[in-house]
Amino acid sequence: MRAAVLKAPGLMETEDYPDPEAPRGGALLEIISCAVCGTDIKMLASGHRDLHLPRILGHEMVGRIIEIDEGSSLAEGDRVQIWPGIACGGCRACLKQKDNLCSEIKIMGFNSDGGFAQLLALPEQSLSGGVSLLPSGADSCIAALAEPLACCINGQEQAAVRRTDRVLICGGGPIGALHALLAECRGCEKITVTERIPHRISLLRAHTRANVLDLSEEPGRAALIEEIGEDGVDVILTATPEARLDRDLFKFLSPGGRICIFSGPAPGSRREEVDFASIHYHELSITGAYGCTSRQNRQAVELLASGRIKADWLITMKTNLEGINDAFSHSGERRGMKSVVCVS
Repeated sequence: MRAAVLKAPGLMETEDYPDPEAPRGGALLEIISCAVCGTDIKMLASGHRDLHLPRILGHEMVGRIIEIDEGSSLAEGDRVQIWPGIACGGCRACLKQKDNLCSEIKIMGFNSDGGFAQLLALPEQSLSGGVSLLPSGADSCIAALAEPLACCINGQEQAAVRRTDRVLICGGGPIGALHALLAECRGCEKITVTERIPHRISLLRAHTRANVLDLSEEPGRAALIEEIGEDGVDVILTATPEARLDRDLFKFLSPGGRICIFSGPAPGSRREEVDFASIHYHELSITGAYGCTSRQNRQAVELLASGRIKADWLITMKTNLEGINDAFSHSGERRGMKSVVCVS
């Protein structure tokens, strides 16, 4: 098969690679589409704590089953979206339906091979809830956005986002856009997104009902303060590592407000001072979100397949496997939103 293999930071080559075999009790998939994630870009540039090399990256995947054991509820020819986690199913986290926090978890595209290849071996664990059967009319490229949308579902569940909430989303890239669409779907009272890149601002204004503020110039900060007002917001979601987790950000929270540290903080923003007195007196909550559960993944597929969340506009580049470096450049240089590799 053809596969894009990351051999070392900065070195990824598309080459002939041994075909995987269907694991016992599992399945063999032909990959149809795999979207590029910001984490993929980071792994190409500098590696990752969970990355084992050499590795086929890609964890936002849709495939077609070409080999599977008899007796499964799935069949050859079925198109499925894949939750990239491979959880043990028996630890405390798994038993509490928090399989993204499984103590033994492996992740496709990190410490096992992922979707930037023609074929993928799907283990038995993934067939028992880790895949979602796509309806016949579902777009495979849009379905590849289910995993990042599921991560947003996790973040908004952690922050207990509700219909009456006023939400501030820091960052208007692909994740910020998905957060805005999800908050919209939840019926939030008011949604504000901050962004600096003009074409992203234009896309957000055209396709969401969020009030999008341009922070690229000094008036943007004043506009944000005016937009938030004295009442503050109920929820802050950090959708970019550039969001500064300082006291000024916490001042935007209303009493009872929640902040979700969704994107991994940049190195210079990992040890900011926290005003515990303010947390106490105003009943503020701080939570984190990392990845998504298999349940949230299935929910994301349903939201996209049903059209309740329309995310086709987020895909600003499609290419084949041989053009994967262009896809990484498109996303890494922020020339658009999401790039998708259409493998077959």
